[in-house]
Amino acid sequence: MSNKKSLYIGGLAESATPDLIKAAFIPFGDIRDVDVPMDFKTGTNKGFCFLTYLSPGDAAEALYNMDGSELLNRTLNVKYSSENKDYNPNSEAVWKGEKWIKEHASNEDDDEERKVKALQAQNGAMVG
Repeated sequence: MSNKKSLYIGGLAESATPDLIKAAFIPFGDIRDVDVPMDFKTGTNKGFCFLTYLSPGDAAEALYNMDGSELLNRTLNVKYSSENKDYNPNSEAVWKGEKWIKEHASNEDDDEERKVKALQAQNGAMVG
């Protein structure tokens, strides 16, 4: 038996709410958390969620019983969630670092200066 407590639940209907998901999975044990990512453009869930039990045994029971079952006329795909080993909640976004800014940010002053020099060269060539 796995010692994992978190499950990935895919195949959710757009109308599935955290409370509904919790109600469907609570028969298998005490739930610590239900995380339902939302699509803020549509206001609906993204079709999947992560559910964490307090006990690995409860997670195993839920996986065994709920994978392939139906909720709101949709077939659920339930499996153990994989951990994102690169995730660090204290890390900053890549584009906030000085190195990234130096490599990717354009300097508007430099762009303007290049345009002026190009126009001067073009006009100078036309006059002379």
